Amino acid sequence: MSVPGVWAGLANSPFLADVDRRDMDAARIVGAVLGGLIVGVVAALAAMILVLALYTLIVGLGGGGMDGLTRVLLQLQRVAPPDLKLTILELLVAAAVNGAFAAAFVAVAALLAGHPFHNYVTAARQVRWRLLGVGVVASLIVLGPVVAADRLVSGEPGATPLLAIGPRALERVGYGLSALLLIPAAAAEELLFRGWLMRQVAAFVRRPAILIGATAVVFSAAHLDFSADGFLTRVLMGAGFAYMTLRLGGIEFSTGAHAVNNILIVLFVQPLTLQNPSGPSGLSFGSLVEDAAMVAGYVAITEAVVRFGALRRWAGVKAVELSAVCAEARAPAP
Repeated sequence: MSVPGVWAGLANSPFLADVDRRDMDAARIVGAVLGGLIVGVVAALAAMILVLALYTLIVGLGGGGMDGLTRVLLQLQRVAPPDLKLTILELLVAAAVNGAFAAAFVAVAALLAGHPFHNYVTAARQVRWRLLGVGVVASLIVLGPVVAADRLVSGEPGATPLLAIGPRALERVGYGLSALLLIPAAAAEELLFRGWLMRQVAAFVRRPAILIGATAVVFSAAHLDFSADGFLTRVLMGAGFAYMTLRLGGIEFSTGAHAVNNILIVLFVQPLTLQNPSGPSGLSFGSLVEDAAMVAGYVAITEAVVRFGALRRWAGVKAVELSAVCAEARAPAP
């Protein structure tokens, strides 16, 4: 398989197969965006209130009504020291809010466009859970060394979150297990940016560079971190996730990769916080090398699933679900 052929073939990914003229209708697009935002925000608020209400009951603050909820919200604004219970609550809130918003938004868009919700997740008949698991394991192998190198080279102050959460092994195990809540949070972002947005862009243009680039930039901007290094890293990360989605015909693998990235950060780099990102920082040669290694790793593990038959079959991926190699791109020039 030639690289140009693989790249050109992304335009005809099975994940985009049912995108048609209905997705180009301006009224439907406006309705999907406005309606999706309204319904999504309502769903997200309801999910957050539900999680906070359950938490206040569990910790014995439920009798205080709104005062109890207010106290919990104030606690969530803390910066330090890290607290296991509040960290778990933050992870629950992130998973519930992101999941509710993305599911509601895409449900409205799917309804207006006349597509099954399932098609925004995968081109396969069923969600390929094993492929998600392969994405987790493969990304852990690739990103683990990158994160370790970043910690060694950067010399940034602050203890490793997994160790700072508390001195007892039980606290650290609990923190590690709670980080798994980032999987549904990552799935929500993949559903929104790769599931809906990329398919919507594909209704107007199928050039892989535009499909991948546009969704990657929007994905990075949505995180509201416009520091040079953070923004570029997320753009490249989003590009990698988009490549995975088009190449493998669904968001399962990219969800696993996305979740591992977030989990490694929360465990070893920076604890989850509701505070705004810190001040801007510039690019460095080290960060560029890490970004390049990350993108190369994402492409490598994606192609490993595509090209190694045993791994592909174990992951539950069928050949018809993969983007095909473009024959015109492979043909020699006359």
